[in-house]
Amino acid sequence: MSSDSHLMPDRSHDVGAILDRLAVGQSVSVVGLSNFGKSTLLRQMAEPAVARRYEALTGRAVMLVYVDCNRMLEMSARGLYEVILRATLEALDRAPVPRVALKHAVAAHYQTVIESPGAFAVPLAFNDAIIALLHDQPQQDVVLLLDEFDAVLTGLDERVFLNMRALKDKYVERLNYVTATLKPPSAVGGGDDLGEFFELFAAYKHYLVPLSPEKATELAVGIFEQANDRLEPAERDYILEQAGGHPGLIQAVAYVVMEIESGAPAQYTQQALSMAGDALENHRLVRTELGKLWKHLLPAERDAVMRFAARGVAGVAEIEQRDLLLRGLLVDDGNQLRLFAGLFENYARRQSLVQQDMPDGVRVDIDAGTVWVHGSEVESLTELEYRLLLLLYGRLDKICDKAQIVEAVWGQEYLGDVDDARIEKLVSRLRAKLEIDPANPRFISTVRGRGYRLNRSNVEVSGIGSS
Repeated sequence: MSSDSHLMPDRSHDVGAILDRLAVGQSVSVVGLSNFGKSTLLRQMAEPAVARRYEALTGRAVMLVYVDCNRMLEMSARGLYEVILRATLEALDRAPVPRVALKHAVAAHYQTVIESPGAFAVPLAFNDAIIALLHDQPQQDVVLLLDEFDAVLTGLDERVFLNMRALKDKYVERLNYVTATLKPPSAVGGGDDLGEFFELFAAYKHYLVPLSPEKATELAVGIFEQANDRLEPAERDYILEQAGGHPGLIQAVAYVVMEIESGAPAQYTQQALSMAGDALENHRLVRTELGKLWKHLLPAERDAVMRFAARGVAGVAEIEQRDLLLRGLLVDDGNQLRLFAGLFENYARRQSLVQQDMPDGVRVDIDAGTVWVHGSEVESLTELEYRLLLLLYGRLDKICDKAQIVEAVWGQEYLGDVDDARIEKLVSRLRAKLEIDPANPRFISTVRGRGYRLNRSNVEVSGIGSS
């Protein structure tokens, strides 16, 4: 479930902390749990008021460009450069003072990026566009706000990041990046070229923490007001207990409460909340939100959370407590450390029970977004590999032909562009991560001339839609 951006609480405190770093020429990595407000923060960073705050701090103007990497047309260097320059042109369109010559120059480089058949021309055109931005007004800096950057880090050739690092090195204080990711960049791994890019963020990582009770209440009130409803104190307390300061969970729980209470008089609030408690953990919105959150945690984080849910502070080492606090998974209420939300604590306990009785073969947990083979979690599935596995699971023991695979994995618009060799490579990569002997596959069978099939006898499924 995506959060309604107009309801999301103000992130001015976070904006100020990031601006302090940008003002001294430091790039910043923003790290936050799923649906924690990263996109809200970066969009707020792109507002004119923030540019004015930057100028007050530095004495220099700044162009803040919000880039939604989910809008990339393809996962490639060309795709990344294209979406950055497209966002730059949109930012120039919104500029209070028209900069016609600069816009024409950037537009020309943009056309080269999207149309050039040669691989060398693409990064050169991108670099020329960024240089044009910086040279147009020598007293103006540029900050690229790169949202939804996780897939980019894992899906692109590392030379892309080497190029971005080279641009930063050329304009040390005038060009900066702000990246928003679910996990710390250091957890991604990669080679030396990616490591050089990560060095830009070594000095400062900005972790988003749960909303304060005041901000969480503000969000819940806004959700109820949008539905022409009034948030009662008992409802507020219940929502904050169950969802903590997680914006996505607050929305999910609030919607469930309103759904159950619909039209009931105020005197029935407690009864309605009791009914909500019975329905909450099995509600689609809540399950989806918790599943996304769990899926994007690091394996060590999941393990520590499950131990904390079972044994409290005695179950985790002090260094683990510190890391969980930093990530917003634990909160300190002044009296004790606790997991940030009641729903999340219960979810962690269920996951622990699930793992105690892990079957042989492949297990797909759709809620959690996790895949297990013979009791061990598969951590390295790419987004395309996971989509393929979900398609095969949805049609257990049935053949998935190549058209179905292209539509489910890449999208209908790619039906004429993805050839058999590309599909075979994807299947081969998935087998390499699931099968003990990929040359003699046990789970994914090839039906010659027709497609591929996931064999039911060796698969266990759970989560939404499981039978």
